[in-house]
Amino acid sequence: MQTEKQSAKTEPRMAYDIGMGRCSEIAGDSVVVKLDSVIVKKLTPEQPWRKSGTSLLRFDRKLCSAKRPPQVDQEVYLDSAALLRKAPASLDLDGNGTLRQVDLRVILEGLDPLPAPTPKTKQAVYRSR
Repeated sequence: MQTEKQSAKTEPRMAYDIGMGRCSEIAGDSVVVKLDSVIVKKLTPEQPWRKSGTSLLRFDRKLCSAKRPPQVDQEVYLDSAALLRKAPASLDLDGNGTLRQVDLRVILEGLDPLPAPTPKTKQAVYRSR
């Protein structure tokens, strides 16, 4: 008999896209994003709150969603499946050019997305006269 723990290992994880912020630059194989403050907090929980768009993140374009490829001045989405492997990035926390290395896998911590709800079937309503 298979335990719940064993079946969880064999079931494939649901892949989903994660919104990061607005794309400011695409240069070759790298993408630069003006991060949303929620993502900054996940990457650097010890730092005080930052205004969205202040911090910049540079990472490999391969981490981006295939369904929603990056475009300048548009929201950038990362593929959660790509973050399961090593996912290094460079974070410019204050937007002043000082870079620190971060691991984007921390973004997945605490995320447990639910599958899209199935549409409910409508039932006929009968009225008596």
